[in-house]
Formats: sequence, C-alpha cells, structure tokens
Amino acid sequence: AGFSDELFERTGRRTVPYLIDPNTQVEMFESNDQIRYLLETYVEEGSYDSKAMWPITFESFALFTATIATLLRGFAGSARQQNARPDNESMEALEIWGYECSPFVKPVREKLCSLCLPHKMVSCSRGSANRDRMVEQTGRFQVPYLVDPNTGVQMFEGPEIVEYLDAVYTVPPASSA
Repeated sequence: AGFSDELFERTGRRTVPYLIDPNTQVEMFESNDQIRYLLETYVEEGSYDSKAMWPITFESFALFTATIATLLRGFAGSARQQNARPDNESMEALEIWGYECSPFVKPVREKLCSLCLPHKMVSCSRGSANRDRMVEQTGRFQVPYLVDPNTGVQMFEGPEIVEYLDAVYTVPPASSA
C-alpha cells in the first residue's frame, strides 16, 4: 500500500531500500551498492576511516542485526496503520531531523512509515553542517526534531512527536451515539 505501489509502478519491485538521488538522477536497489555510490559521489576520498564502516559494509552482520531488530520491534513501520488518513500520501513532506543510530529517532521514523507520510530525513550526526543548522534554527541540538509544513508545527521529543502524528494523521474512531 501507499509508497510500495509507487515503487512497484516505477521499478517493477517492492524491494527497499531504494535510492533516488535527485542531484544525479541515479536510482538503485541494494544497500551495499547505495553505500558505495554515496561514498564515491559525496565523500572526499580519505576523509573517513573505512574500518569504521564495517558494521554496514560487512553484509552478513548488517543483515543479521537488522533482521533481529525488525523482529524484536514487531515489524514496526512495515505496514500501513489501519486508521491512517487516506490522504496522507498526498501531504507535503514532513522533515525529521536526526541520525540513523539514534534510538529516539527510530520510533518516529516507524510512525511516519506506518502512516504512509512522505518525509525527508535531515541527517545531523556529530560534526555535520546540518547539526550546526539545527542549533542556529532552534537554539539547541536535540533529536528527533520534527518540522511539519502541513500544520506549521515544529517540535522535539520522540514520544510527543509520535502522539502528535497519531492525533493529526489518523482518522478518529467513529463515536457511538
């Protein structure tokens, strides 16, 4: 449902992750290919320690740990939430500021996925220009940080963001009168 259908129409597959680089018009499947492409395209050679990449480039380790995490979290974010608003896919993309390994960001990303909300992840790991931008814009660094252009809401705190998303982007239950 949702973006899965769009991906299938575009590629004939429902496999994720799927990378679309609007800067170069490159599109591709396969995590390892995506990592290699991003490093070759956007990272200055020699500017990072390749040994630090082993948790994601050692494919069997990455697959095992991702599978365990997915199972333990009950496949969170992998299916459309039953009461998600039917117009969610047509909303303007929300921004979620964070970084991949933050345990506070993951539940928010899962909720965005289960509600089929378009969103843009603004990566702001240590040392990044985006982290500096966040501090300039908000006066502090804290993740997750949500910017919702559909309502004008900007907020911190993962549990509160999840509550907000449920309140705004789900169909309320029918009242029994």
